[in-house]
Amino acid sequence: MDLKSIAYVVFAAIVAIAYYPAGRFQYGQRIVLLCANLFFILAASGVKSLLIIAACVAISYLAGLLIEKNLEQKKTARRIFWLDVILSLAILCYFKFFRDSFEAVRLFFSHRGISISTLVSPIGISYFTLTMIAYANDIYHRKHPAEKNFLNYFVFITYFPSILEGPVNLYKKTAPQFQRIHKPNADQIIMGMQRSLWGYFKKVVIADRIGILVLGILGDETTVGFTLFWAMVLYSFQIYADFSGGIDVIMGISEVLDIRLAENFRAPLVSRSVTEYWQRWHMSLGEFMEKYLYYPIVLNKSVMKFSRKIPNAYLKKVFSATLASIIVFVLVGIWHGTGWNYVVYGCYQAFFVSTATLLGPWYKSLRTKLHLSDSSISWRLFQTLRTFLILTFGRFFIRAGYLGQAFDLLRRVFQFRPGQVHVLFDGSLTAFGLDGANIRLMYFGILLMIAVDILHEHKVRLRETLMKQDIVFRYAVYLLAVFSIIIFGIYGPEFSSASFIYQGF
Repeated sequence: MDLKSIAYVVFAAIVAIAYYPAGRFQYGQRIVLLCANLFFILAASGVKSLLIIAACVAISYLAGLLIEKNLEQKKTARRIFWLDVILSLAILCYFKFFRDSFEAVRLFFSHRGISISTLVSPIGISYFTLTMIAYANDIYHRKHPAEKNFLNYFVFITYFPSILEGPVNLYKKTAPQFQRIHKPNADQIIMGMQRSLWGYFKKVVIADRIGILVLGILGDETTVGFTLFWAMVLYSFQIYADFSGGIDVIMGISEVLDIRLAENFRAPLVSRSVTEYWQRWHMSLGEFMEKYLYYPIVLNKSVMKFSRKIPNAYLKKVFSATLASIIVFVLVGIWHGTGWNYVVYGCYQAFFVSTATLLGPWYKSLRTKLHLSDSSISWRLFQTLRTFLILTFGRFFIRAGYLGQAFDLLRRVFQFRPGQVHVLFDGSLTAFGLDGANIRLMYFGILLMIAVDILHEHKVRLRETLMKQDIVFRYAVYLLAVFSIIIFGIYGPEFSSASFIYQGF
């Protein structure tokens, strides 16, 4: 069951209809969510996946109880904590990184008449594993008590809107909401539906339309230079529309159910540095990495002891932060995928973040000498475009199927030919899967998405503003949004509809 399928929309509507009347009973709403979570996992990935997820949740739940029980015996609690973390990571690595190897072994034996079942990877394992590690860590560091009720913990971990592609939910912020009785609020429900509509628009009207053109260009091995570069520029917009669109759908459905999840995006397109970009992009993953990896490395006694031995005063000051940034971003790359291209992607991001830290004083001195003011519009625009280009070139590594292909794409992109920029205006792009009308609609969607981000950045609350309008205007906008999705969305045999990209992680 895909997030953008009609079946999912109907399913979410049925859950919402059953959810609020169930609030008349103490555990009614949790039972509705439990049933919804179980049904969704079964429909999306089957019984085997459900059993694996249930086992993971049970292990995490028991580990939390044991850690709390032994907090006064610090060594015992630490051993249980690390055993739980190692086991969680081992399960994640087994399904995420060894699945291809297992499939090769399975095919080898199947050709020899020996049948081995296909390895089923549980949906959302990259997300709920991080949630469970954070849960155990917070209990160990006495930030919150262990959950005593298994139903509460299971509903929290398997919450159906967010299990597929996040956000990474932290227990202390999210879990208590599942234990309250929620009463319906018409404005809140409508605003949740608004956000989901915007998410679906970004996915099926913008992202999937861009995807056709990107696939057409990258699939032609004779394409070089500016055309290939433009495909990667479009891919940057595609992955943002796709991922943020999926999160908007998830956040909207949760808002309908009166459950508030962690925000995952804050106008990343206006970022002026790679560091700022990662503070605005996939924010829940960033929060996890910062709390549970970055700061523990920075404050690690061995790291601090080593940094004190560095003779240069400035390097001594920034060593811990630089080392932590490199480790974090390499692991972020690995989290995204299994190939060496993802490792290089992480190293690429780490290079720019760590360089910004190491060369910060030099950059500041240079800006002063050149009389560049941070308040200057031209300078801010330059920083934004520079950051976007850096990130676009980094995406060659995650768009490629493997590292060699990424380097081949980079080699081809620098094979510029005279007059290549004209492909934007001479209709050449129509050879790659979209006609002129669809290309114009694609650009309109991109500009609309950028405009919405800029308005949000300037604290313009579009949904709240819409809610203040008269009922005729509001519902005219809703109908326009619905029909835009139906009419302009990418469907049918000629335009194959794709799953959300981040579901694959």
